[in-house]
Amino acid sequence: MAITSVWFLIFLFIAFCAFYCCPVRHRWVVLLVSSICFYLLAGAVRFFPFILFTSCVIWGCGKKIGKLYEEQNEKLSDSALDRAGKRQIKEQYKKRAKRILMLALVCCVGILCVTKFTRYAVEYLNLIAESVNGRAAFSAKWIIVPLGISYYTFSTVGYFLDVYWKRYTYEPDFLRFFLYAIYFPHIVQGPISRYSLLGQELKKELKFDSRRIVFGMELMLWGFFKKLVIADRLNIFVSSVYDGREHAGSIFLAAMLFDAFQIYTDFSGYTDIVRGVSQIFGVELEQNFNHPFFAKTVPEYWRRWHMTLGGWFKDYVYYPCTISPLMKKINKKAKKAFSERGSRFVAVVIPVFLTWTLTGLWHGTGKTYLAWGIYYSTLITVSVAFQPEFEKVTRFFRIRTDTFSWQLFRMVRTFCCFMGGRLLTSPGGLGRTWMVIRNVVAHLRPWCLIDGTVFDYGLDWPQLVLAAFSILLLWGVSMLQERASVRELLEQQNILFRGIIIFAAVFSILIFGIYGSGYNAAAFIYMQY
Repeated sequence: MAITSVWFLIFLFIAFCAFYCCPVRHRWVVLLVSSICFYLLAGAVRFFPFILFTSCVIWGCGKKIGKLYEEQNEKLSDSALDRAGKRQIKEQYKKRAKRILMLALVCCVGILCVTKFTRYAVEYLNLIAESVNGRAAFSAKWIIVPLGISYYTFSTVGYFLDVYWKRYTYEPDFLRFFLYAIYFPHIVQGPISRYSLLGQELKKELKFDSRRIVFGMELMLWGFFKKLVIADRLNIFVSSVYDGREHAGSIFLAAMLFDAFQIYTDFSGYTDIVRGVSQIFGVELEQNFNHPFFAKTVPEYWRRWHMTLGGWFKDYVYYPCTISPLMKKINKKAKKAFSERGSRFVAVVIPVFLTWTLTGLWHGTGKTYLAWGIYYSTLITVSVAFQPEFEKVTRFFRIRTDTFSWQLFRMVRTFCCFMGGRLLTSPGGLGRTWMVIRNVVAHLRPWCLIDGTVFDYGLDWPQLVLAAFSILLLWGVSMLQERASVRELLEQQNILFRGIIIFAAVFSILIFGIYGSGYNAAAFIYMQY
């Protein structure tokens, strides 16, 4: 049940009516039942045991660790204990908590790794078997990838680590925790919500608020416009170009440009839809995008793109790596072996490469995503390590860094870096990536963009004009959103003007959206992750 389908809108209407007909104190139960029904309808019954098992393990282990800490604090409160006795108690309970930590991580992260990486491992094992026996010896047909496993695993593991690190206490009610794990607006593609935010939002009194409901519906409309009018239209062109065949370099360049806007409008469109749905029920989901194409550096770009994933890796991978005992030893040796700047470089490069390699593997298995992780690791490390040299170059050429032209150049440069990252994964393999680069360099043939060849890839002239106009509209709205809330600006206008804008949005989606029997519906790109 895709969230852009009529069936989802029917489901949402039923859930909305049941939610607001129910007494306030029981509305969270309606959300829980609705979320379970959505997961069963969207992912089939065979996926449900996986999320139930993960939730049970994380909740049970989190509660056990929480009880251990309470027991430890009770023993430490004994005034007869000296410092050595308190240290011994702390070490004893730390070991017990660590055993529970390892059990939970092995169970839950292990399931994630098996479901995501087994198929890739089997492919290589079969290559070896074919070279020896002449036929494949293994099969991965039994492997299924549960719906939303990356998102609910990261959300629940984040909660568990926060309990282990004593950032906040455990949740005593399993059903409340299960609602946080399976909450239907974010289960398929995120955002990767923190329990300290979403968990507490779901515990509030969820009362009827007409203003919030209108705001939620407006955000949904903007998300539908991004997905159905822009992303799915661009997908027709991009998928036709990245079909494994060779094309003119100029056509590949157009596909690279469209691909960047496609994945942004696809993923941010989904996020806008589910954030709007959640607002209708009185629950705020975290913001996942903050106009990343306005970023002026690669690190800034990734602070604006998929913000909840970046925040998760920063808090649970990057920071723990930088303060780990092993990293402290490496930094100590680096200070003796290198200059102060060299030791700082070592302190940055190892956590960055580890974090981005894991981020690449989160997005997908295989050499393409490993190369993607190394690509961004290198860009971020270079931008941080050689910042003084970059500043010297700008001073040498007397570049005025406070001008609009310089800021525009930086945004275009960052956008090109993003297109380079997409080029590693979108064509479908590093061999195809090399083919695209070769054709862009050696067989550009720019006249293909004006002689009609560009219309051979699924979009005719009116469709390309509509795509370009939609991207310009996206840019204009994004500029407004950088300065203020568009929905609040609309609220301040006369009701007639506001109604015209909403009607125009609905009309645009119905008339210009890519859906129906004449098109193959494009699944959300990030559902595969």
